[in-house]
This record gives sequence, structure tokens and C-alpha cells, in this order.
Amino acid sequence: MNQMQVNSTATKLCEMCAQEYEKCQKLAAAALAYKCVEVAYMRVVYCKQSSSSRDLKELQATVQMVPQGESPSPCVSDVDNNLNNQAIVDKAPLAKGNVSHVAGTHVVVARNHPSFGRLLDFTQDASFAMEVTRKSQTCFIAATSSLEEEDAQDIEWIASVKKVIDFSFQDVDEFISLVQQATQAIGRSG
Repeated sequence: MNQMQVNSTATKLCEMCAQEYEKCQKLAAAALAYKCVEVAYMRVVYCKQSSSSRDLKELQATVQMVPQGESPSPCVSDVDNNLNNQAIVDKAPLAKGNVSHVAGTHVVVARNHPSFGRLLDFTQDASFAMEVTRKSQTCFIAATSSLEEEDAQDIEWIASVKKVIDFSFQDVDEFISLVQQATQAIGRSG
């Protein structure tokens, strides 16, 4: 398995663990597991970043406008025909710079669909990472707010889990060490 496959598998495994911890109301452990999902997704995003950057540049260079006066057909088959109709693409002026400020309808040339798909996958992975970040923080807040009185053991696991949640995805070895310490602190608290 390559690094991306390992991280993709880790996202699925850690997310299953997080959901099970959540069901059992072990919210501190769920927070840690969701943080592990976040780190695994961010590692996937990190692995895809250079190719996604190339795909973005390629797509920006090939986004073209339909000539003024022509409107795209609402029929899906007509849209497909327009995407594959090289005559329309050839006479459409090339959009330069910031495409979002260009008036008109944008057409992605059919030959760029693989780049478009990879870019969407990259964006989806980043979005999933942000979502599990929120879940991790929500579980942590719920775990700490349910404490009536904090004792020394609670303070230890709260600090340990908080340290993991605030840690970056870059140093995986240190991250794993912090997760192990937090897991032990949670275990000591009962």
C-alpha cells in the first residue's frame, strides 16, 4: 500500500471507532478518534496537493466561455453535446485570470474531466477533514461539560486530549505519541 492508501484506510477505521465511542457516550475517546480521522484526511490531502495544484492550473487554462448570444440548453443531452462539440469550444475565447469574475457560461472541455474529478476528490477530502475537526471539537466540549467537579485525573485527561486536538497533522510520530498518552490518561480517569 502506498501512503495515500494507508491514510485512506486509516480514515475509515478511525471514523468507525469514533462513531462507536460516540454511541457508547465515551466522548473523550470519540474526540481523539475524530482527531485521528482529521489527521488521516489531512495526510491524504497533503499527498494529493501537488497533483491537485497542477489539475487546478490545467482547468483554469482550459475553462472557456460560450460565445455571447448563445445560451446553454437545459437539456442534459444537449449539454453533453455542447461539451463534446469542438466547434463551439474552438470559437469560444479563452478565459484568463480569475475565472469567477468573467461573465457568461463556463464550459469545461470534455478531455479535462479526469482533472476535474481529481480536483473534486481533493476538495471533498479537505471538506471531510474540516467536518471531522468540528466533530472532534464538539465531542471534546461535550465530554468536558459533562464533568461536575474536576479532579486531578480529569484535569490530566482534559489537558492530554486538548493537546492532541490542537496538534498538527505534519508530525505523525509525535501525534501518535500524544494520542497514546491521552488514551492512557482517559483510562486512568475511569
